[in-house]
Amino acid sequence: MSYSIKSFLIVCFVGLLLTGCSFGKKVKTGELAYERKQYAVAVDLLSKEYEESDNTRFRARSAYLLGMSYIYLEENRLAIDWLEKALNKGYGNEALLAVAKEYKKSGDYQSAIDSYEQLKLNSSASRQIDREIYVLREVASWANDEDSEVEIEPINENSGYSEYSPVLLDRNFLVFTSDNNQSTGNDSYKWTGNKHTDLFVMLKNGSDIKRFDAGINTDQNEGTASFSKDGQEMVFVRCYVDGDSDGYCKLMYSERTSGIWAEPQPLPFVENGVNYGHPTFIEDDSVLVFSAEMTDGVGGHDLYYVERYMSENNQVEWGEPFIFPQTVNSAGNEMFPTGDGDTLYFSSDYFAGLGGLDIFKTWLQPNGQWAPPQNLKKPINSSFDDFGLVIDYDAVLRGKIVQKGFFTSTRKGFGKEDIYQFERRKTYVPVTPPPPSDSIAKAEEVVVEIYLAGKTKEVSYENPDDPNSPETGKMALPECYIEINDGQAKQKVYSDEEGRFIVQLEKDKNYTLRASKIGYLNDIQRVSTFNLKIPEGELSTTINVELVLSKIFSNVEITLDNIYYNFNKWNIRDDAKPTLDSLATILLNNPQINVQLSSHTDCRADDQYNSILSQKRAESAVEYMVSKGVPRDRLTAKGYGESQLAVNCNCDDCTEEEHQINRRTTFKILE
Repeated sequence: MSYSIKSFLIVCFVGLLLTGCSFGKKVKTGELAYERKQYAVAVDLLSKEYEESDNTRFRARSAYLLGMSYIYLEENRLAIDWLEKALNKGYGNEALLAVAKEYKKSGDYQSAIDSYEQLKLNSSASRQIDREIYVLREVASWANDEDSEVEIEPINENSGYSEYSPVLLDRNFLVFTSDNNQSTGNDSYKWTGNKHTDLFVMLKNGSDIKRFDAGINTDQNEGTASFSKDGQEMVFVRCYVDGDSDGYCKLMYSERTSGIWAEPQPLPFVENGVNYGHPTFIEDDSVLVFSAEMTDGVGGHDLYYVERYMSENNQVEWGEPFIFPQTVNSAGNEMFPTGDGDTLYFSSDYFAGLGGLDIFKTWLQPNGQWAPPQNLKKPINSSFDDFGLVIDYDAVLRGKIVQKGFFTSTRKGFGKEDIYQFERRKTYVPVTPPPPSDSIAKAEEVVVEIYLAGKTKEVSYENPDDPNSPETGKMALPECYIEINDGQAKQKVYSDEEGRFIVQLEKDKNYTLRASKIGYLNDIQRVSTFNLKIPEGELSTTINVELVLSKIFSNVEITLDNIYYNFNKWNIRDDAKPTLDSLATILLNNPQINVQLSSHTDCRADDQYNSILSQKRAESAVEYMVSKGVPRDRLTAKGYGESQLAVNCNCDDCTEEEHQINRRTTFKILE
């Protein structure tokens, strides 16, 4: 199994997430220990082998493996020293790339730039290297760019072991992951030389540290938990070690009844042979976000989300995972997501950052798209790994303090990973009071209550399995999830068994309504409470809306009405634009789907010409959609020529109307 230079953390739990872990039989050489990811063992063996050998090539290889082992053990300075020794003995580009990354991680940006410049002379990957140099120069300009409103300090309970990924539980408790000597089991983990990881709990004021529930911790590796808002459900990661073979990390689910956690079970969508990690509940526990390395990923570990809902018999059910868009996922690793209302925090080692993993934030925009990630910069971020930021919603806020929370960093502290607490203080800005009014005090304004009454419906077809069959109307669609967003706050409700819902709105606001349900396309509408005409004497008014969701028919070709082309032409006609505009709106409202736009010609001209013409028409439709803001990577163009005629008439006898029907564009939603 391949892996990158950058490991998540030093512990087995995270090592498995990035690479899978091999264990078991005792090894006799440093090379073999390194291959089996027994890095604590490897450094001892490799050091002896390096000293005992007179062979320059062997010593260069040993120095390189020592440097790489120390990278996984989060010993940055030692890693640089050994990688430099490997370079001095002629090891080459692998060591040069590794040391460039470690210089960046240490905050020595100029040495990192120098290493990349040298690497560029000997490497064909100049484009990627140019990007790294550009990022390093940008980051170097941030040297004095620090958020003055944030103060951080490590918690006193950090030890010489790893403590990381804190989360809040039951208002007053902090649950975190550690490989300290109180962990379950007697075996040490050869990756680190420490014990396997367990979940621990302490009072968030920093006292009474205990191992978490015995039903959750095992002699495997447990870590990075997330809890529902009521504290009765949890999802965490368990990484399995299977003899001498690679192990994998799974997302485990457990419910608490009368204070007892049930036997954890893998979530139903978890696949064998895939590493999962870093779960977090968002959207009032209706969505679980996590990281994974799957075949449909952008690169490295990516962020995914899955919907959680209650079945008719009040059982927790889970949907299928969807990958976040490339706005969030990159060619690098995206990990450790946490939620804060509409904001999603996560860590990445690819977007412009100070060193290893940096914490970024993104948020859902009114158009349903995720905003480009923003780096939190210093002091939250450092040149080392920073991740797992959580907001303490129940913190006592006094004076100028407006926010408290926790995060993890590998910057120099007590252990390899330490937990830090932070406070955000609001800078005082004097407010000039408005001038006194000379007018006579007005009579107290009458308060009018404004209600939004809605219905969620779905489109029905003559043939329920064929979206190309005639529409027969609309019918109620129950249990849809509705968000009502005014740009500052969000209300969240579900429609009832008849598709109805009602909420109260505030005056003089613009609202965006978003209705969603697994297996259906979202519907987004907007309502305004500005300038409402309310009859005199009325104390309330109601705005009525209808949100219509369409069932998703995956891999079914759907004809787009009124998309025709002139003979021998592929440009988009004006009469076709409204239909494509509607499709673009559907895609922008549903970032989880990708579509194939297909084009067909009439039977005139030869097959090869028609194939080329139809491909140009499909590409023209794609370009038009891109011009409307749809990301290109969500669109595929496919020309079928005359191979799939809608009207299969004798070509010489076809009417012009029949030819035009055959010159059509269709789309299908890809799985």
